[in-house]
Amino acid sequence: MDRLTQLQDGIDAMARMLTNSLFYVHEKSSMAQLNESIPIAQPKVQADPPEVFQQNLHELAGDLVKKAKEIDALIEMLPGIKNTEEEQLQLLRELEEENKRANQEYEEAVREMGMFRDGG
Repeated sequence: MDRLTQLQDGIDAMARMLTNSLFYVHEKSSMAQLNESIPIAQPKVQADPPEVFQQNLHELAGDLVKKAKEIDALIEMLPGIKNTEEEQLQLLRELEEENKRANQEYEEAVREMGMFRDGG
């Protein structure tokens, strides 16, 4: 698998992890009393106990950080990532010239094959 595909897969995985983490926080967090004069009328039934919730939050955050570091490592391995914009443009110009030369050589070879095949 090429690096760009690995990077895309990593970003997709991180987006899923973030979505799942937000869903967990939304579903499993308990109600917090923000004002002493307004009591919590009905606690969330599906809420995790506070210590379990905090432990899971820590694990989810750690997983996100680990995935972000993996993505950073993949980005660092991309070719030309450390080159300036001008260096990248120069490299593209050189590759374009090389491609033109290769295309001319190919067209010449095709012409020669046509002449050889036609007996001329």
